[in-house]
Amino acid sequence: GLCWLENLRDFQIVNGGQTTASIYHAVKKEKADVSHVSVQVKLTVVKESAKLVEFVPLISRFANSQNSIKGADFSANDEWHQKFESLSRTIWAPAASGTSKPTRWYYERARGSHLDDKIRAGTPTKQKEWETQNPVAQKFTKTDVAKYEHTWNQLPHVVGKGAEKNFIEWTMIRIKAPARLPEQADFEELCAKALLFRTAEKLIGKLELGGYRANVVAYSLAWLARHTNGRIDLKKIWQRQAVGEALQLAIQTVAPAAYKHLLDYAAGRNVTEVAKK
Repeated sequence: GLCWLENLRDFQIVNGGQTTASIYHAVKKEKADVSHVSVQVKLTVVKESAKLVEFVPLISRFANSQNSIKGADFSANDEWHQKFESLSRTIWAPAASGTSKPTRWYYERARGSHLDDKIRAGTPTKQKEWETQNPVAQKFTKTDVAKYEHTWNQLPHVVGKGAEKNFIEWTMIRIKAPARLPEQADFEELCAKALLFRTAEKLIGKLELGGYRANVVAYSLAWLARHTNGRIDLKKIWQRQAVGEALQLAIQTVAPAAYKHLLDYAAGRNVTEVAKK
């Protein structure tokens, strides 16, 4: 017989984001009457709450046939990522030189959430203010985290395998390690690694070495991390919200050598493929 739904707890839309967004747009933007619209819904009730984090990504993986879902998306409800996201919403970065206001480093746990949160801020003025506090230049994703961490941990060959494969390997290493959720210090260090990586991208781009920038960045920073025995002062980078001149010069000095090494080692083979090994 028929069952009446009395209440929902911890309600999530697993597949149906586009439908929901379309209805929302029709009501809010177009002022359309949707009272006559019906939407077919498949309701999945997870009775064992402990399995929720494990189960929800599987629904998305096996039920979604319209859009390609990337492997990194399946860990969106991982407790580590949830904690990291909450840290990013509460921690203010020190005001960078030349600015008067602190900002946030926005961790985009779910794809598109940065834009969604900006729209939710309200009026155009409030949206502009929100984006000033959460600049796009300081947004980073799960695959970015894996890239920065593996570069710092001197695994540039894994970074060279691409965002998805690198993320999967980083996730496997993290899962096998003793369970520990990130704290404020971890978040600030990761943001410093992001600043270091992004600064290196700009500096190495200006050198016009002739290609393979992504590989040169990863190998250069991995080499520096190893030969400084990890003593690069991440705390100072976080506090300054900038990479110091001496470290910038070091990056510019190491990069041409990294580029030459990759080319010499490839010896005519595909450099991008060689860099993965």
